[in-house]
Amino acid sequence: MDTTRIPACRDGKFVVAVASLGDYRARVVRELRSSLGRSLTIYAGAPPYDTSIRLMNYEAEGIVPLENRYVGSNILLQRVPLIALLRADCLILDLNPRVPHVWLIAGIRRMLGRPTMLWGHAWPRGGPGAKSDRVRGWLRKLATGLVAYTESQAEGLRARHPGKFVVAAPNALYSSREMAFQTEGRRFRILYVGRLVADKKPGILIDAFEKMAESAPGIVLTFVGDGPERQSLEERIARSPFQDRIEMAGYISEFEKLRPIYAESIVSVSPGYVGLSITQSLAFGVPMLISRNENHSPEIECAKEGFNSEFFETDNSESLAKALLAFVRDADTWRKRGSEIASDCARRYSVERMAQGLMQALAGA
Repeated sequence: MDTTRIPACRDGKFVVAVASLGDYRARVVRELRSSLGRSLTIYAGAPPYDTSIRLMNYEAEGIVPLENRYVGSNILLQRVPLIALLRADCLILDLNPRVPHVWLIAGIRRMLGRPTMLWGHAWPRGGPGAKSDRVRGWLRKLATGLVAYTESQAEGLRARHPGKFVVAAPNALYSSREMAFQTEGRRFRILYVGRLVADKKPGILIDAFEKMAESAPGIVLTFVGDGPERQSLEERIARSPFQDRIEMAGYISEFEKLRPIYAESIVSVSPGYVGLSITQSLAFGVPMLISRNENHSPEIECAKEGFNSEFFETDNSESLAKALLAFVRDADTWRKRGSEIASDCARRYSVERMAQGLMQALAGA
């Protein structure tokens, strides 16, 4: 990692203060610490905005915990160390207009001539053309620079805010050395990994599996995850004629426990909107089948249709069933491409690449 542009800040003067940190951020936090050591201070809050999100062990990772309180479902009130954040030489905050202290701190630091980088979604869920982007745009203008989740979002921000420092820190889960396709073993799983929430639409995957199961004997549907939809899904599975071929494995985040599951998988599925799980699947060399017309998270740019992914018609269980059968039929073709899929992901979405983007942001600050 190139650190030549990083300024010589005093101990504790590299500061990152965010709403919360899910356990999927552990590797990037460790990567940053390995480079910045005691000069890095990280603040993160709890509870998360969504109780289905598992947070990092803040104490074990040396993260200073903050108290989160929510007004309705949108506004986050967080008890922050105001003086420490105002004094920081190099500061990264959330790019989130629903967090009042971000406006306050970014505004005061602007008046004091202290640079502030904002990290998060470049646009609201409705995209750059959404009416609500006007408010997010005002917040972006307060910042010295911006940290985007993807390269394409960074390009869009540079076009929207010419002259402003913009860097991409592509969302990643694993280091490049961990990303690899396991060539040995039999692949017999259709896999879902993620939170069990309504927006992810896990139920339609059960519907589709039931439509294709007779034509694909020996194929198993596996759910890895937890969330508010789990009980209703378990009840749905209990009524299924194929209940002995549908597994609920619960929440699993450990790399060594996930690797053998992916090693047995033909394809992973995103029946609702795509999130960070796409980079996880591709990291193991497993292609993803994706709902076409969803309000996807930025990670959708990972998908290269026909290379590491295919799409089915949204909310159409027949289309999903047909696509699943195609993956089962072409399993050997996808297996041969697995190493290339994993290598492509390692080049674009590694923890090292993400940490480098955040390091560049601190340097730019």
